Amino acid sequence: MVTKTETLAERVISESDIKAERLIAVLRMTLAAMLFLGVSFVLSQSQSAGLEMRQFELRWLLAGAAGYFAIGVLNFYFATKDRMKPWMCWVFNVAEVTLVSAQLYIDVADPNTPSLLTFASPVLLVAVLVICVQVLRFQIKLHVFSTLLLVGLCAVIMFHDPQIGSELSAPASQELQLLYSVPPNIMRLLMLTALAMLIGTAIYRSKRLVETVARETEVSENRKRFLPNEIAGNMSDENLSELRLGRERDIAVLFADIRGFTSISEKIGAQRTAELLNRYRSVVTDAAIRNNGVVDKFIGDGALIIFGLHSEFNHACKDAIHAAEELLLATNNWDETPLKPEFDSIRLAIGLHAGPAVIGAIGDDRRLEFTAIGDTINTTARLEELAKDRDCTLVMSQNIAEFAGIDTQALTSLGQVSIKGREKPVEVLARL
Repeated sequence: MVTKTETLAERVISESDIKAERLIAVLRMTLAAMLFLGVSFVLSQSQSAGLEMRQFELRWLLAGAAGYFAIGVLNFYFATKDRMKPWMCWVFNVAEVTLVSAQLYIDVADPNTPSLLTFASPVLLVAVLVICVQVLRFQIKLHVFSTLLLVGLCAVIMFHDPQIGSELSAPASQELQLLYSVPPNIMRLLMLTALAMLIGTAIYRSKRLVETVARETEVSENRKRFLPNEIAGNMSDENLSELRLGRERDIAVLFADIRGFTSISEKIGAQRTAELLNRYRSVVTDAAIRNNGVVDKFIGDGALIIFGLHSEFNHACKDAIHAAEELLLATNNWDETPLKPEFDSIRLAIGLHAGPAVIGAIGDDRRLEFTAIGDTINTTARLEELAKDRDCTLVMSQNIAEFAGIDTQALTSLGQVSIKGREKPVEVLARL
């Protein structure tokens, strides 16, 4: 059985939800303590007023606050990467909604109290916080479920014995006086403050998320400097897995190298060599982009460009030849170089070939490299070496010339050339 690999995005959301669960657990314990203190005061006032029935109900509310605190403790204990399971937050939420609903029901369970007074209870603010606390999670389904369950239970409680049209009894009037006295109203203010802090926390978390996305965007933009644009823009775990499998397609390949680079670098020194390479690589990159190519890699003064990742094979062959011509023209007119008077131009050796290759990400989990591999790549490298050996600026296979449909009269045929490591010789054309 194949186990699905968790993507980076899924891991980030999972870690964020675990942090949210710990915060929610702390909020539950805090609210339970506030509720316990508020109900304790109302209980003492009801005892002074001689409301025996209310004392029974309020004691149950105290027990409910203690139960709510216990849910927070359990939630905090399990809110770790090792202990937390996806289904647990649903269990905690159902227990929380059930307990808050039961507290609301008990608060209006007195037959002399109309159930329409449900929303006068300070417990209702706890119900509101139960809904609002969902903003700390990234689980819309859980939020919708908890909201519907809580609203439904509140509606059932509110209309179970509304006593519409009847006058309030003396116990109900006394209850209202207690519910809207100074301490319960202070409790309401504290609940509203807690609600504001909860929303502020959600805003802070959202801001942090935006900052994280901004940083990831910066990283992505910087990554494009090191990776081909075709893959740097979407490096999700899923796409990376596909890249590692590789895919075979027909491409055109260009190898370019500066002739006599070792002696040049010896003459001009390390600093000016770096300047030369920077400008040379800029020229290569521009030529690749203008001709729909991708710079696979730079190795010192060598460059590998592939064509045809997103174009037809014939067009890729034409693009590769046009790019080679642009490179030769650009390096022959080296007038703006800061390296004068040592030399006015640099000479390139370019090899061109076309055929099938495997495109993908090669390496292990520690380091991956996007590249193309296969006989086509190896043959192109040998043709670039042949250009140096024969003192040519450009050597291409007959294969790429035919697919590109170019006029070969300006080229010199080198005939069938044996390529090291390859059984069949290659028909080669050259520009001296």
